[in-house]
Amino acid sequence: METQTALAPVNEKLARQIEELVLKRIAQDSLTLPTMPAVAIKCIEVLRRPEFSFKEAASILEQDPVLAARVLRTATSAAFSGGSQTHSLTEALTRIGAKTAKAVLVEASAAKVFVSRNPQIAEATKRVWQHSVAVGMLARDISALTGGTDSDAAYLAGLLHDIGKPVVAAILLEAERQIVELHSKPWIGSAEWLLVIRSTHRKVGVALTEKWGLPPALCKSIKDCSEYDPGNRSSISNAVCFANALAKQVGIAPDDSDIDDARALVMIGRSVLGADEAVINPLVAGLKTKLERLYK
Repeated sequence: METQTALAPVNEKLARQIEELVLKRIAQDSLTLPTMPAVAIKCIEVLRRPEFSFKEAASILEQDPVLAARVLRTATSAAFSGGSQTHSLTEALTRIGAKTAKAVLVEASAAKVFVSRNPQIAEATKRVWQHSVAVGMLARDISALTGGTDSDAAYLAGLLHDIGKPVVAAILLEAERQIVELHSKPWIGSAEWLLVIRSTHRKVGVALTEKWGLPPALCKSIKDCSEYDPGNRSSISNAVCFANALAKQVGIAPDDSDIDDARALVMIGRSVLGADEAVINPLVAGLKTKLERLYK
């Protein structure tokens, strides 16, 4: 189960009301969830075809300079370039391959969800995004080390496991505006914000990934990533659960999570996944530095 600090009665009631509101809007298809950029959708659709053309995908990608820049950045990274430059989007897509290209486009779309013009949400989600990137990186490596069949899917699941949080934050901000306007009084503090978001974000995250048309297995891993499945040792959700706890244990956390809970999940995860400490420790070492270099 997902660990969380107990809510005060008034905030527990608020959390239930927010969750009911979200579920009602989802059922009525009236919840304004962020949409994946149209260019990303079209490009991914092309790359999913049994027979596709990188040239056709590149012509679509050219319509969004930000997404195009992400693909070029990936193609010129040390992992793909071998020190050589790339001179076109077609060449960049060919170099990284369809699978990586799709992952890059989903990642770029997810990053936009975490960007807000409101200072409250922007500051709160900055840490969430950094934590999510760390979990994605760890989940990919853990999946590969424990016999997972798709480490790239594990990366995406880790990256998206908290994506419901900025959406719930936006809903809370909307409610706050209404309360202040109607009653001319302050609302809940930042600590209460975080507690309510933590208790309601999971269902919203699943709804968003379903709206984006991501694979069912990935959606399921986000839904179930807060507890281990002992019957499926190499599952994506197990890799994400373990990665989530590891990141929190070394201080890369979205909020002031209970470190003891994280340590307990790490211990359980080592047993469930059969993860040797000598193998896992190097993955965590230098993770903060790696993140700083990646997003400096």
